Amino acid sequence: MENMPAQRSFQKTLVSILGFLIIALVLYLVILPFYPILKYNFLKEEVKVAEQKAASSSRTVLAQEKRVEENYSGNRLVIDKIGVNTSIVEGENENALNRGAWRAPESSTPSAGGNTVITGHRFKYLPPNNLTFYLLDKLVAGDTILVIWNDKEYWYLVSETKIVPPEAMEILNPTDKPILTLFTCDPIWSQTNRLVVISEPVEPSP
Repeated sequence: MENMPAQRSFQKTLVSILGFLIIALVLYLVILPFYPILKYNFLKEEVKVAEQKAASSSRTVLAQEKRVEENYSGNRLVIDKIGVNTSIVEGENENALNRGAWRAPESSTPSAGGNTVITGHRFKYLPPNNLTFYLLDKLVAGDTILVIWNDKEYWYLVSETKIVPPEAMEILNPTDKPILTLFTCDPIWSQTNRLVVISEPVEPSP
């Protein structure tokens, strides 16, 4: 009987700790999906500095430095502004999206010209995650996109962003000039529309 107060005190402490951990876990799961947006807003100035550096430096040199630093391999899509760094995967259907950004099989490739169409999940894994297009809506005209295709760098500048309905299949249409079309679901956590970002190729800086 002498140990009863001590045991009750220990049980109360244990319950309090478990309650705190449960609350912390719930808050973590609730807040985490908004982490990329909070980080993006907080680091806006750093992003601008990085973009200015890219604009004043050789894009090819920067790409080579990044590939050594981050061990790039295979075909990749890299959008530094929104934290995308993912493999471009091939496949006959959308199941390929589970492995990265999927190049629509009926579309072109960067090396062939025409309309290269790449899509990715807007939200699939708890962010931050470099495989999804979570912040694709933050891209604006003039932003830079890098595609590494068959070990060659292709740089693009965003020229247009738009919202279209899911049945707007014209975004897949072939084009005479080379362009890069990225699209994902919009709004986030919904398949109501498609967010489309169109970019045009730009030559590497000298």
